[in-house]
Amino acid sequence: MSRLVRIVYCSRSRVTGSRGEVEMQIRQILATARTKNPELHVTGAMTFNENCFAQVLEGSAEDLGPLFKRICRDPRHSDVKVLERTAPAHRVFPRWSMAYVDPPQGDGRHPLAHFSFEGALTAGAAPEAELLLGDLRRIIVTGSKLAAS
Repeated sequence: MSRLVRIVYCSRSRVTGSRGEVEMQIRQILATARTKNPELHVTGAMTFNENCFAQVLEGSAEDLGPLFKRICRDPRHSDVKVLERTAPAHRVFPRWSMAYVDPPQGDGRHPLAHFSFEGALTAGAAPEAELLLGDLRRIIVTGSKLAAS
């Protein structure tokens, strides 16, 4: 088994349509990830707002390399920016083929309300990656109702 790699990234969304159409496309992305990721031994978590994706992927370098290249070429993404690429000792999301956290919807109490998708894309990498990873971990691992498998 090769070493574990974690990629935390943000990208601008090119997903368009009505709110229902966008939600359907996000459900399709999640369904594909939840089918394909177990085959690749990839785990992770994703959140999305109307403008950006933010995602954590965990797996072997051999599996994540081609997967991440496909994400970068995916027409639903632009301006893909790796916030952090590390070789952690263990997975943060070992039981999640792709967890999903609903984005904040005007509620300042939402754990991701302070996360700046735009800041992650334009300003800096590691601090935003650590904020995102910590928030997703708290939401998903503690079993918050905001997370879905």
